[in-house]
Amino acid sequence: MGAIELGTIIALVGCFVGLAGWLTGRDKRVANDAQWRGSVDAKLDLIVGIKSDVAKLDTTVGNHSERLAKVESSTAQAHHRIDEIIKK
Repeated sequence: MGAIELGTIIALVGCFVGLAGWLTGRDKRVANDAQWRGSVDAKLDLIVGIKSDVAKLDTTVGNHSERLAKVESSTAQAHHRIDEIIKK
């Protein structure tokens, strides 16, 4: 009976060692996944920020295009007036 009890104890210790190893590995994977997820979230936040900045720049460029068109129109009118003055 002593041999069976010793074998059972060794089996139980082996199970606990295996379980402890599995739990440690799982904790490391969870920690690595959390670190990876944090990195991905930070990159996504950066991308969203850049997208917002690009939208603002697009609006600014659109405003400048309108202003440039007005300046070109005004310049053309000034040239016509100058040409009329030169003809007189």
